[in-house]
Amino acid sequence: MRTGSRRLLAIVVVVVVILLIGGAAAYILLNAPAPAKVLVIGTTDDEISFDPADAYDYFSGNIIQNTMAMLVTYVPGTTNLTPDLLSVVPTLANGGISTDGLTYTLHLRTNLKFEDGTPINSSTLKYSWDRAVKLNGLPAFLLDYISGAHEYFGALKGGVATVIASAYANYTAQGVKIVDATTVTVTLRQKWSPFVSLLAFTVTTVVNPKSFTNDRFYPNVVVSSGPYRLSTYLPHQRYELTANPNYYGTPPKMSRVTIVRYTTSSDLKLAMTTGVIDVAYRSLLPPDFTTFQSAASVKTLQGASPVIRYLVFNMCSSADAAAGACPRATVFSDVNGALLRKALAYASNRTDIATSAYSNTVSPLYSLIPEGMFGHEDVFKTVYGASPNIAAAQSLLTQAGYSTTSKLSLTLWYTPSHYGDPEIYVAQALKRAWEATGMMTVTINEQEWAQYKASRTAGDFDVFLLGWFPDYFDSDDYVFPFLHWASGGSAQFGDWYHNNSMDAKIEAQAAESDPTARAQILGEIQAGLAADVPYVPLWQTNQQVVFKPTVSGIVLDPVQFFRYFTISVS
Repeated sequence: MRTGSRRLLAIVVVVVVILLIGGAAAYILLNAPAPAKVLVIGTTDDEISFDPADAYDYFSGNIIQNTMAMLVTYVPGTTNLTPDLLSVVPTLANGGISTDGLTYTLHLRTNLKFEDGTPINSSTLKYSWDRAVKLNGLPAFLLDYISGAHEYFGALKGGVATVIASAYANYTAQGVKIVDATTVTVTLRQKWSPFVSLLAFTVTTVVNPKSFTNDRFYPNVVVSSGPYRLSTYLPHQRYELTANPNYYGTPPKMSRVTIVRYTTSSDLKLAMTTGVIDVAYRSLLPPDFTTFQSAASVKTLQGASPVIRYLVFNMCSSADAAAGACPRATVFSDVNGALLRKALAYASNRTDIATSAYSNTVSPLYSLIPEGMFGHEDVFKTVYGASPNIAAAQSLLTQAGYSTTSKLSLTLWYTPSHYGDPEIYVAQALKRAWEATGMMTVTINEQEWAQYKASRTAGDFDVFLLGWFPDYFDSDDYVFPFLHWASGGSAQFGDWYHNNSMDAKIEAQAAESDPTARAQILGEIQAGLAADVPYVPLWQTNQQVVFKPTVSGIVLDPVQFFRYFTISVS
């Protein structure tokens, strides 16, 4: 009897314990806060480098913009600048720009920090700019106007260690100077009106000296100063962002954002269709976007874009190649090369590209300066016409020594993923147009973006497709990086266009404060572009985004800064 009683008591105790535990668990579950909602964004874009000193592609820059505060930024939906890390946008009126236009005073906010608590101050700002100049990454040429930087970049080309060291020491003493804990001055070698706009670009943002030494690049490192921190990162596949607790500004709408990279536009479409992602941005196929526009389950937005697409010719001259200033001369070099560049400008068919590759969702472009931007002129339309002129192309090809029996053989290069799936159709449209002369044979070839980027700057391509997203929102950013030889601008495109008269005009328009005079110089620059044909402008894009009805806060900026931190999902 005693044994049975003990067993019964034990059973009762166990049941009571189970009920107590179960009840507690139920109480916890019923009263626990809901798990944080995650905003999931899909894209076909891929990163190259998150190091501001070397980042020079759209997606890498967009991640940086969402994780690292800029010195100044754009008011959402506008081209108006507003302070970010700086306390005020420098102007003549507030004393931030000297009367001669050569000295800029930058005032940082107080108590700024990186995500790890490291202070952001005048020392870290100077360090960051000096590091960007020293390492001479892809966007470094944009800092060429800072006093001493031009001479340092020139010394790098010479390759003499003592000369390089001396030039860099001169730059660090002249260019960016610390005034106090939150103030620096930047001295320019000559007037450059777009300088304030450059403060909104990633190359000028502040990096953490603890994580970014000045002897190499750190392509996979982000130390946040902005709304989000990069908490988890699977290269080329997945990017997990979480709110940065040390961000000085308004907290982001969502505490967590996941960006998922899809290798094809078809995969991106499927993810949006099945509800795996909340937002699809860059890049859906045009017919797929049209389908989404009529779907009740999603919403769509379109907006203007400053992104342009164009052909690049490697026109490294024989003289520059012999001097070691560019890798090699090509079929597009020198006098004969000019005939061929013009022939392709006459033969290219923008209408075929717009219809066959983009279902008429893009606009033909006849200048490097986009339509709607200050100073734009349709110079290629004026000189070469709105539609192909096969007879003119054949005449130039004949002058260059080619015929229907002795054809010009070309390889046209493109990258299949970086610009989206339509890129192959663009290449095929150009092949059709050029071969319509009966005097060209065109082979199409491809490389993935990372290799493509390296190959173009190594001079491996003769002619290839490229696109441009502006560094700073100014007409200068569509001529200076493309056409200015002395700064190394044309070299970073793999073009090596060298025209000293063009360099002088580009510098003159950037220093000109009178709009009428500046527009006239920009007209001369564009006329020179059409005469020399280092590039053939092809089309101007539009922004497109698809999202669930539960998503709000998407802004399609004229500058194409896609902010994750303004977006929320309910």
